[in-house]
Amino acid sequence: MWKGAFILSEKQQTKLKIIDTALEEIEQQGFENLSLRKLASNCGLTTGAFYRHFANKNDLFMVLMLKLSATLTSGVGQKNIHSISPRKELLFLGENIFTLFSEKKNLVDFLFFNPVAQSIYAKNEKIQDTFPLLKTVHQLIIEIIDRETLDLDPTTTFIQVWSFLQGYMLLVRNGVTQFDTELLADTLNSLLLKKGM
Repeated sequence: MWKGAFILSEKQQTKLKIIDTALEEIEQQGFENLSLRKLASNCGLTTGAFYRHFANKNDLFMVLMLKLSATLTSGVGQKNIHSISPRKELLFLGENIFTLFSEKKNLVDFLFFNPVAQSIYAKNEKIQDTFPLLKTVHQLIIEIIDRETLDLDPTTTFIQVWSFLQGYMLLVRNGVTQFDTELLADTLNSLLLKKGM
């Protein structure tokens, strides 16, 4: 009876094809070199047909960012509450970001540094509610503060943690340093200490 509920329409299939092809092209050549005309052609579409699915490049970038963000956070928070602490989950998530970066540098560059991402980060709104990755980091920080009864402001701590992750990513990206799990763990732990310690 419900079998038909999971069949994608032709329009949905085409949109997924555009998303998957765009991610492949970004991984191969970087987001700066993504051409909508070439993307449409590689999907067997005219440019006009592409615009039936996405209003513009920014619209496409937003959807791609949401997909990548959701992929990075899948599995976080789904473990048994006693099996892993929020602190360890935050470290695990940080390691996942850097692992993806080492394997698919252009995709992580896109997620963190494309113009749409930068404009969102620059806005004076709660960006941690915008994307699954940001929301997950913020939620884990709240859980750490609550569970360990830390005297920390969740929003300020989120900004500090996110700034560290992005800054560290830039240093690794520009070849200034290499990723070090111990450095990641030590820094995250130092940002999540009780005040006055």
